Amino acid sequence: MASGHIIRDRRGKDEPEPAPTEMDRLRQELQQAKADYLRVLADVDNTKKRLHREKEEAGKYAAEATIRQLLPIIDSLGQAVAAVDKRSETDAITQGVHLIYRQLLGVLEQEGVKRIATIGHPFDPHQHEAVEQVEATDGQAEGAVVEEVQVGYTMHGKVLRPALVNVAKKPQTSDIRPPTDIRPQTSDIRKSNSSEV
Repeated sequence: MASGHIIRDRRGKDEPEPAPTEMDRLRQELQQAKADYLRVLADVDNTKKRLHREKEEAGKYAAEATIRQLLPIIDSLGQAVAAVDKRSETDAITQGVHLIYRQLLGVLEQEGVKRIATIGHPFDPHQHEAVEQVEATDGQAEGAVVEEVQVGYTMHGKVLRPALVNVAKKPQTSDIRPPTDIRPQTSDIRKSNSSEV
């Protein structure tokens, strides 16, 4: 009699249990692979959810460092407003406004924000937006920016807002030339006098 468990079939005969075959081994491996796959799939899903939460949180607090830098400027502005309310010296108010402006520019510069160069530079449609063309005066080149209407800014080289500018154009010349000799000719005078008689 072969080793193994004895099982009875429906007819009541005793038969030995067959040894595990290659097919059984493959079925076990398949079940294990399915279980591993489901576990990895759950891990991936959990990682996606965690990254999504972290991204939302990072977006919510992305401006935190900039806001912290703006707080002292807001304090300075509050002091300037208080000085205006007390109607104190105008020099102190002027100095306060200049201080606030410099502080704001400093914060922007720390964040990679820079002012776009305008006056005296050639018009650049990628950085400038022309508001008006004005006739060039002495020393101004055609196509050069001659006036800044609104400041433009870049951030790490990307245009945040183009500068609004006035651009020099070639001065217009009149096609009508004044006569070089404005004295009437003698023959014209004689003809007009003889017709009057």
